[in-house]
Amino acid sequence: MLGDSTMTPYTLDRRPQMGWGEAMPQFFNSSVTVKNWALGGRSSRSFYYEATRWPAILPQINNGDYVIIQFAHNDQKYGADYAVYGTYAFCSDGSGNGETCSGATDAIDTTVDKSEHSYYQFLKKYVSEIKAKGGKPILMSPIVRKYFSGTTITGEGQHNVGIKTGETYARGDYVAAMKAVATQYSVPFVDLTAETKTIVESYGDAAATANLYIAADSTHPQVLFANLIAKRAVEGMKGLSILSDYMVPVSSLIASPNTLAWSTRYVSVPSTKSVTLSAFDLTPAASTVTVTAPSSEFQLSLDNTTWASSVSIPYTNSAFTSTLYVKFTPAAVQDYSGVISFALGGVAMSNTIAVSGSGVAAGAGVDSYASWFTAGTVLTPVTDGLVTASDVTVSGLTATTAKVLAVDGQDTTVARYTAVSAARVATEYLQFAVAPSSGTFNVDTISAYLTTSGGSTVQADMEYSTNADFSASTKLNTAAALSFSKDTMVKNEFGVTIVVPAGKTLYLRIYPWNTAGTTGKSLALYNVKVSGKVAQ
Repeated sequence: MLGDSTMTPYTLDRRPQMGWGEAMPQFFNSSVTVKNWALGGRSSRSFYYEATRWPAILPQINNGDYVIIQFAHNDQKYGADYAVYGTYAFCSDGSGNGETCSGATDAIDTTVDKSEHSYYQFLKKYVSEIKAKGGKPILMSPIVRKYFSGTTITGEGQHNVGIKTGETYARGDYVAAMKAVATQYSVPFVDLTAETKTIVESYGDAAATANLYIAADSTHPQVLFANLIAKRAVEGMKGLSILSDYMVPVSSLIASPNTLAWSTRYVSVPSTKSVTLSAFDLTPAASTVTVTAPSSEFQLSLDNTTWASSVSIPYTNSAFTSTLYVKFTPAAVQDYSGVISFALGGVAMSNTIAVSGSGVAAGAGVDSYASWFTAGTVLTPVTDGLVTASDVTVSGLTATTAKVLAVDGQDTTVARYTAVSAARVATEYLQFAVAPSSGTFNVDTISAYLTTSGGSTVQADMEYSTNADFSASTKLNTAAALSFSKDTMVKNEFGVTIVVPAGKTLYLRIYPWNTAGTTGKSLALYNVKVSGKVAQ
């Protein structure tokens, strides 16, 4: 599988985001191996030249292998990104004939032939090189973006793209270009654009936002949508008699995450976590799924208010998405483990959620943390353990558009704040506040993923104080200001020993500035985190 962030695999800490390629293996028996080479941020052009992508993949393709190809989202990049990523559907001179897109200088990147920025031409390269190895290419058009006009996905959402800033010609219809390659070179084609358009429009804008796409943008699938896309891809292959003898029926319920670990918790003190449940192709089409906890220490709820040892989820249309809340209250000083089980219409399902935790006596330490900016631009913190935290305080800075950057190698939507001043200014900062809900919070780690975005000139300081006026603060980056490579997220982690007693609050500030003193530069942030143990 060759593609971008809509297809690539994600680690569980990125849930509910999921690439649809992750869902493909479940539709095939053990005779089929799925190798998902998709990677976030890649276009048909950049994937072709990147050393760890196509040059590394092509030698591994063997006679008879099927190769699914899905690009276009990042082909639409422009401006400074055009040289590496950008393509026109057919040709940068406005032509709609991909076969003739060669033999002249590109209209924008004058250092190369115009074929170097043609989506059609790159699809043609993949197809011809796969066939030369004895492989069997399958072209699958890109999933739609959630761009609604009324009740319909717009042309832009279907990858029929107009004129980009600073350009002369419309980028063109990428789906039409892929269809043209499929026809010209007799390649099987699955129209995932049309299939996903039908799915998303059937949900409508609000429900698609809640159930299909991640909260941060209108491009990346949640778990349910990823599975629905994979299902349509497999159905398209079956209709083309590709691997149909190896396909297996799937009735799927996915729990994300599928493991909940509480570590240490005080006896009799409850702590709650949540799971997103997504299901599709359930039989019968309307029934009830019952969820059951393993023991009385684990309680379940669908509204985070009413708790019981089991809950029932009615559904229609063979599918549902629901949030399941799980509360762990250890009754004694001991370890607890088990599985949350599921039954459909009274019949046990194979799905489970592993749960575990340990009860400790008062005076022992309970693992606790607060983190911010884990969901794009959302200012609300995520906490675990015995701490409370406040929304991010923004002083003297302006939020700009969120951006998708690689965090630990995975596409992630990150928050960005403009930095205009040429040097650090005392009133320009982001502040994060966390306090123990009881006992003493012994902080041992402070970390944040940061980078400069829009340019390479943004720097930052990180400091903390336990005083509300931020007096007597301590700088974490003691040697020098934090500096970064443009749009390259790096985890800045500091081991600390900070005692925050009951009634006190730890304040963390990040001060960004732009050494060039120009506009359009920003500090990008993800997962600003304060962690340690709370002891009574």
